Amino acid sequence: MSMTKRPKRNYASEIVNLEEMIPQDHFLRVIEKYFDWNFIYEEVEKQYSIFGRPSIDPVVLFKIHILKFLFHEDSLRRVYENLQYNNLYRWFIGYNLNEKTPDHSTYSQNYKRKFSKLEKDILQTVFDKVIDLLIEHNCLDTTAVYIDSTNTKAYANKKKNHKEIVKIEAKKYQKELETEIAIKGLYEDGLSEEEFIEEVREIIKCNEEVNTEEAIGEKEIIVSDTDPDAGMLYKSDKEKMFGYNTSVICENNNYVLTVDTNSSNTHDSVAFYDSFEHLGKTIKPEEIKYFVGDAAYLTNHICKTIIEAGMIPALPYSRLGYRKGYFKKHEFIYDEYNDIYICPNEKDLIPSLKINKDGYKIYKSDPKDCSSCPLKEQCTKSKQKQILRHVWEEYKEMAKDYRLQQDVKEIYRQRPAHIERVFADGKMKYGLSKTYFRGKERVHRELTLLYACMNLKKFALHHYA
Repeated sequence: MSMTKRPKRNYASEIVNLEEMIPQDHFLRVIEKYFDWNFIYEEVEKQYSIFGRPSIDPVVLFKIHILKFLFHEDSLRRVYENLQYNNLYRWFIGYNLNEKTPDHSTYSQNYKRKFSKLEKDILQTVFDKVIDLLIEHNCLDTTAVYIDSTNTKAYANKKKNHKEIVKIEAKKYQKELETEIAIKGLYEDGLSEEEFIEEVREIIKCNEEVNTEEAIGEKEIIVSDTDPDAGMLYKSDKEKMFGYNTSVICENNNYVLTVDTNSSNTHDSVAFYDSFEHLGKTIKPEEIKYFVGDAAYLTNHICKTIIEAGMIPALPYSRLGYRKGYFKKHEFIYDEYNDIYICPNEKDLIPSLKINKDGYKIYKSDPKDCSSCPLKEQCTKSKQKQILRHVWEEYKEMAKDYRLQQDVKEIYRQRPAHIERVFADGKMKYGLSKTYFRGKERVHRELTLLYACMNLKKFALHHYA
């Protein structure tokens, strides 16, 4: 075979059809075919005047933004620069080869002046429309859903910070807990059935009038000077950073169903409630059989919430609070009829009369029984053994019983292949590991669009490309 040496560049005019240059099996063609962009016109129509010079097509602006995540571009500015010579990008937004592309500041100015004034955030609407597309084409398998959170590094210098005293907000279920505590207390009063029902009604009425959003205390936190909404995350004793925590729920095909963003110092059990509420607006609870999470979600009220929604909690065993070499709580038998605990030495732990403000009742042993007990060294160092039982403890015990079932074990083993894979793809392919925006609202909008693009690209590649 002889060597070929190409001549020097000598370009001449050619007739080129941009449509023919794009491969027929490219995933962008699938997105164009199945995803209807016309809803954007309906959403933003009121923000435009019927007079004046023509604006840039709003669909074009959103398509450019979506290209940033579909092709993992560093920034929107880089996407706008690539539009000048990337024929695939031009085809996707509907521009000809010789047509002048928009300036990089166009999108940000339009969002600031128009799109941010909408009743519902337009990027959240894009995410919801992608979910509607997945439902329409039967792409979702919600037999089991998986919840977890991941951290995104904030655009903030960790060395520029200060300390602040902030208020501790009441738990989202505080009103429900106080009602439960009050009703449990009625059982000790020896009321008749009519009196009991009347007291319950009065308790519920009073609690409905109480404002549970009031602060219940104060705490000191580290606040960033450049992005006050970000939270300090301690990855290890030496490594720390400001970041955001994104709580996500996905299903068996790894499509993301909900996205909620908080500061990185927000615990997963706190972020759970917004995610669960948003899930109920997207998927009917009766369509979900298993709800899978890690040990962070193994709390009494979360177990209660999942079970009362008709789902089976698939949660792991937690060793939190247990000391090595001592009896565990489940080794003490709870007698529900007599409301007592029986220790391994077959002695009774008697409950206190009142339930504390956190919803716990204290069960105590007789000090005389403990002093002569041969198992005391495996039980307690105190004069008597104490066990706490929450008013919703039975739901946690139900979750632990479910954990032993073979089908729940199999579902939980699949968890890393679903929710962990979503986070891995997001960080490696879509830029989830860090953000270049500041403020919780702005970061949440970007992450919502990121997950929408993940769903859209997966739909195109796995089902129709």
